[in-house]
Amino acid sequence: MAIVKMRRVYLLALRQEQDALLRLLLHLGCVELHTAERGEDAEIWERFKGERSRLSRARGDYHTLSQAAEHMKACGVSFPLLQKRRAVSEAVLLDSRQLKKALSGAAAINAHAQAMELDRREMARLEERCGALEHWRDCPIQLDTAGTEHTVLQFGTLPAKADFGEFSLALENTAESEAFQISVTKERRYAVVLCHRESWDAAQTVLHAHGFRPASFQNLKGTAEEAIESARREYGALEEDERKRRELIASYANRREDLELALDQAHQYLMLEEAKERGLSDGTVVLLQGWMPAEREKQVQKALEGFACAFHSAEPTAGDEPPTLLKNPKWMAPINVVTEMYSLPVYRGIDPNPLIFWFYIFFFGFMFADVAYGLILLAIALFVIRKWDPRGAVGQLMHLGVYLGISTFLCGIFTGGFFGNAIEVIAQTFFSLPMTALPLWVQRFSAGFVFSPLTSPMAVLYATLLIGVVQLVFGQLVHIYMEARDGHPLAGLMDTVPWWVFFAGIGVWLFQGSAALFLLGVLLLILTQGRTKHGFWAKLAGGVASLYGVTNWLSDVLSYSRLMALMLATSVIATVINTLGALPGSLIAFIPVFAIGHLFNIAVNLIGTYVHAARLQYLEFYGKFYKEGGIPFQPLTYQTKYTDVIKEEK
Repeated sequence: MAIVKMRRVYLLALRQEQDALLRLLLHLGCVELHTAERGEDAEIWERFKGERSRLSRARGDYHTLSQAAEHMKACGVSFPLLQKRRAVSEAVLLDSRQLKKALSGAAAINAHAQAMELDRREMARLEERCGALEHWRDCPIQLDTAGTEHTVLQFGTLPAKADFGEFSLALENTAESEAFQISVTKERRYAVVLCHRESWDAAQTVLHAHGFRPASFQNLKGTAEEAIESARREYGALEEDERKRRELIASYANRREDLELALDQAHQYLMLEEAKERGLSDGTVVLLQGWMPAEREKQVQKALEGFACAFHSAEPTAGDEPPTLLKNPKWMAPINVVTEMYSLPVYRGIDPNPLIFWFYIFFFGFMFADVAYGLILLAIALFVIRKWDPRGAVGQLMHLGVYLGISTFLCGIFTGGFFGNAIEVIAQTFFSLPMTALPLWVQRFSAGFVFSPLTSPMAVLYATLLIGVVQLVFGQLVHIYMEARDGHPLAGLMDTVPWWVFFAGIGVWLFQGSAALFLLGVLLLILTQGRTKHGFWAKLAGGVASLYGVTNWLSDVLSYSRLMALMLATSVIATVINTLGALPGSLIAFIPVFAIGHLFNIAVNLIGTYVHAARLQYLEFYGKFYKEGGIPFQPLTYQTKYTDVIKEEK
């Protein structure tokens, strides 16, 4: 239950063995590679350059497969979010022949999708054309008519507010021309102007003066109605082509598993090429650098015996910031998802998971306290784990959900929650039974074996504040341990003990009337809290200013009252739902209100409880000892979404 000790690792291998070496590291899954750095001897290192790889091709392959998957989804092929992973061997996962076959199919899917996109664009253009031509449908003149040897024919539009009679008269008087109105909309008037060629210049002056805009039909032939019908026939053909291509893409549904395997394969090849680019090479040898857990050093050395490879490892120096890897028992691993939502601890910090595991689970159960809700959470988590066995963050959440369901169930027993006060409401409404008529253990349970949030809110508040004090003091004890571990035992004591004396003094003063211990606490704070500053007066000022920190302590303790607030929210909403369902006095009306209401209550308060249980760790508890900002350890290892890799002996 600690942060794993890291060692810096250097590998110098033959260039021709690089691919095999990287596959071995992928198999081991315990070496993180970073960009290799040149040494100080320029004469030796001037020949070493960054490694070239087929990275762009690997990225292209992965992109091709990802695009194909997205196009299949768009065509109705289901890629379940939760699905059972298929087990494959390392040989199958790294089989380039299978990958090439899948890439060929993916390229075909993408080609169909690209053609569909072109069809859709053309269909949109045809739709736009039909909409524009609809205003000219009643015009019997062919759209490609420009006039005759002696006349000019011009299609165009006028503003709707223009007086067409005045416009037509002006044309007739000025240029001996004639205008014909075809249709009118709220915005424009659609018209045709016929004019002698000799009068066309004078006609244009009138057209410009009245806001006439010439219309262009982009080489369309025939009348507007004929052009619309032609566009609709073309639109139908494109629509049919799109439908056929969509069906072709959907027909690849039986190859979905092959595509999923290929996506995992392409991802591994992409990681290998990225790792290759981090090396330095002179064409003959290649240098790789990185980090590995100290406990895996012998295993790595033994695995490298089959290579012409120089291996060296070293302790991290004071200036290094090694990556952080947390190691805890398997049963505690789900709490990682809570810590990683905030930040990993720095390498030289402390693993917070064993410290917050029980606190977090208890806080969640305390706020969500309800026997029925706990059983529902537990059942859902176990069902998802058993049916799909999810991995990664989803898997951690589901395994954490098992603990949270159990905690909610146990806290519900102590607070008397079973769908809120459902037992009392159902007994009285549908069976006319008062609580006193129910078995004694049911009465005791409903009243809360410890307390009920609805009948004893102040008891709940006092309990939450006491819980807060316990966790905050525990956080200070962790701080003392960390300072002692780092060789500063007195610093840890001086940071914490004066505050204990101070608050104990407040208690003695309130209950016994003696302020001596309180004044001693004030004196100790003034003498110790400014000790890191330079100069007597600065130290004194820092010590006096530290007294203001009492507000921070009070704020931290009061923050734990949110435990009561969330518990009350869950219980009150559940009670309101039960009351609303019982108002009609009909079981038929009660059941849907009961079911929908409690599902809503679970969904809403599940999120709030999860967040606030985490917030108390992040802001109040971590603030006493935690040093965040750790760099995640990211070794070269199999990272798959759809498959489980069966590792083979190398």
